[in-house]
Amino acid sequence: MTTPHRLLSRAEAQVHQNLFTMTSRARQALEQALEALKTQNAVLAQEVVNEDLQQNHLLRIIERECLQILATLEPKAGDLREVVASLQIAAELERIADHAKDIANIVLGMDPSDFSGPMDRIAAMGDLCQNMLVQVMESYENLDSSLAEHVATHDKQVDELDEEASASLMMTLMTTADTSMHCTHLLWIAYHLERIGDRVTNIAERVVFMVTAETPDLG
Repeated sequence: MTTPHRLLSRAEAQVHQNLFTMTSRARQALEQALEALKTQNAVLAQEVVNEDLQQNHLLRIIERECLQILATLEPKAGDLREVVASLQIAAELERIADHAKDIANIVLGMDPSDFSGPMDRIAAMGDLCQNMLVQVMESYENLDSSLAEHVATHDKQVDELDEEASASLMMTLMTTADTSMHCTHLLWIAYHLERIGDRVTNIAERVVFMVTAETPDLG
């Protein structure tokens, strides 16, 4: 006989599987969008844009799964926190993929012959965001609130790199005509990377809540 506890465990396992599929897709989208920026590869950028529909579909699946758990299996205490946190994390992963898609769309509108600007800082932001995403989902998988809090501390580095890149780009805009919109494009890319760092921090907060039942402010 299948017990309610076993049914709940199976349902939660399915949510976890779909969440990590979303994580893989979000990470791949970000990696490919940044590679498209680095190489000005319009074909790769378009692939990122096209793939985003799959991430949206997975979010809807997880929403249905979590709502079904809440409606039919009546999870208690820790299980309830896990379901609610998973639902919120799924929404953050969908938005991270959206930011990657937005970066790819910007690449599609850029001058492919222009590689000027603070590309080193933007690349560093991208690397940090990718590493933060991997680690924060490790904290989710292992119920490790300490790791989640540690991941959130790196968001300050993302913010600092964003400020450096933006200051450099604004100085260029003040002294040179941005006829190709190159500086403006890079400003928007830096913005999307900064927002990805914020969303990873939001995931870290959800993990801490899930594990400790406390609502931290890690931002």
